[in-house]
Amino acid sequence: MENLTATIEQIEDAERGEKIHVGKVMEAFSSRGFGPLLLLPSLITFLPTGGIPGVPAVCGVLIILIAVQLLLGRSRPWIPSRLEKLGVDRERFVKLLDKSKRFTQKIDKVIRPRYQFLSEPLAIRCEAVLIIALAASLIPLGPIPFAAAIPSGILVLISLGIVSRDGLLIMVGMALSAIAAILFFM
Repeated sequence: MENLTATIEQIEDAERGEKIHVGKVMEAFSSRGFGPLLLLPSLITFLPTGGIPGVPAVCGVLIILIAVQLLLGRSRPWIPSRLEKLGVDRERFVKLLDKSKRFTQKIDKVIRPRYQFLSEPLAIRCEAVLIIALAASLIPLGPIPFAAAIPSGILVLISLGIVSRDGLLIMVGMALSAIAAILFFM
């Protein structure tokens, strides 16, 4: 199991040209591609950027599209070929990745592979159903400033658990989902 910092280094090494292309980054992640693709829009919604009108809905739709692929049992996320060919300036991107290493190194101290039965294909499909439900809740909560923070925070935990193969984070996310659902429907 590679930690998040090693994953960042894997992105940096994915391509040596002037640009880093989305397709090459996806190749570097191989089967781990779902977790980061779920984590990014979850974080965007969880952070203050989630208070911008429309952001939670767009991120919710994106998460649903990715989670449906998980539910269908795809081994690698599919992205359109046009998106695979998109690239960003390697030097600027690597600088941003290097800055994030301080943060990922702190996270790496907490996360580790545990309860790996939650990383099995059947478990991942069950988690995808929960992810879809949480992402769907982002859409109606979007117009209410920061109301999407609760489901997006849970999505951050679950997607980080998928990225790091840490079943404990996934279980915490599932438990928080159950608590949130109980409180919502009371």
